[in-house]
Amino acid sequence: MAVAAGLLAIALAGAGVYAFREAIFPLPPPAELREQGLLLLRTIPVPLYFLAFAVLPAAGAPLTFFYLTALPVMGQQSTLLGLLGAYAALALNMVLCYLLARGFFHPLIEWVIRHRHLKVPKIRTENELQIVLAARLSPVPFALQNYLLALGHSRWKYYLLLSFPVQAGIGLAMMLFGESVFEGGLAYA
Repeated sequence: MAVAAGLLAIALAGAGVYAFREAIFPLPPPAELREQGLLLLRTIPVPLYFLAFAVLPAAGAPLTFFYLTALPVMGQQSTLLGLLGAYAALALNMVLCYLLARGFFHPLIEWVIRHRHLKVPKIRTENELQIVLAARLSPVPFALQNYLLALGHSRWKYYLLLSFPVQAGIGLAMMLFGESVFEGGLAYA
């Protein structure tokens, strides 16, 4: 009974917040909102966008945003160029995370881990394939996947050569979905 009352209270509060927001800041129709989003995306210089794609996910920015907007930001240019740019940015991001975790930030990370009396387990070679695949197919944020695999001493052939095709497949599906939403809405997707 208490759970039902709690759910009802949450639903009523959500409806109240929605009604208040609609009264103060009504949303434009979906087609108009989509057009505004496309105009905003197309004001971003393409090289700057792909540079941000390569760097910002290493700092924790959601990779999903870049996947969904990679093709629409290209505008009327080639979809193939958008895919190639996204894949290049993805590979650069993976390399950047690996270098940060195993190089520049490694002493700081090790100190924090030791200071908290924790230990990052090293990946054993006999189960490295399974661990890398499990990490890449998990819903864990992309940057965290990269850093944990690098800290676990994943080898390049698994960290990059196995991870990249997995992420590229996920990215392709998300990029095509993002393009379809911006071009024709969810019905087109």
